[in-house]
Amino acid sequence: MRFQDKIVIITGAGSGMGLAAAGLFAAEGATVWINDIKADAAEAAVASVEKAGGRAHAIPGDVADEAFAREAVGMVVSRSGRVDVLVNNAGVSTIEPATEYGVWKRTMSINLDAPFYWSRAAAVQSMIPNRAGAIVNVASNAGFAAFPGDVGYIASKHGVTGLTKALAVEWAGHGIRVNCLCPGLTETNMIREMEAIDADRFVERRRRIPMGRIGRPEEQAAAMLYLASDGSSYVTGLIMNNDGGQMALYSGFSPQ
Repeated sequence: MRFQDKIVIITGAGSGMGLAAAGLFAAEGATVWINDIKADAAEAAVASVEKAGGRAHAIPGDVADEAFAREAVGMVVSRSGRVDVLVNNAGVSTIEPATEYGVWKRTMSINLDAPFYWSRAAAVQSMIPNRAGAIVNVASNAGFAAFPGDVGYIASKHGVTGLTKALAVEWAGHGIRVNCLCPGLTETNMIREMEAIDADRFVERRRRIPMGRIGRPEEQAAAMLYLASDGSSYVTGLIMNNDGGQMALYSGFSPQ
């Protein structure tokens, strides 16, 4: 029960890693505020958490809307008293060549602007006054290295790692820890949709994972909980890959 009576906000938690994290935080005693752009997905996630005996509330809305981020955090503080943990999990990806890439602004707004908006809102309205808080940004292995066909995703995830370091340094004196999780290939709806577009590339990616399988959402969620917990009380500014050895295999050779 590492998060007994803690107040946790998770963006993009209607499915995938965010939903798995909501379930784990709630199982360890937290009240979880679940954001998703789809109201029905947010409500379904709340129902799932409550069915398992946890406490959760929905805050549906566009994560990239700065005014909404500020208002949503304000509502949580008004109703729950504070924000102990913020997980900036929402993200999007699109497979298109750079010469034809038509979703740059939207990708950057969700993947990079939103984590800054929500982090600033949580810091200003709760964490700085209370001199306590943990922020977990979710980037990707694309925050370490590039691959062809999704320039906005790669640029934004590199930005998230930089944002993490900047806020960790600036807010450490306020008692706020800021860390970044970089998942490797993980079984989520987004990955399934991308595999449907370019199946051959993902066959090769799967083959290059030293542990021989892709990750599960629950495994990424467990890493989020560690970074948010008192067990990492001296950890801030960490860019942590959780990828079955993918980034360790930098040589270009396939695992044996």
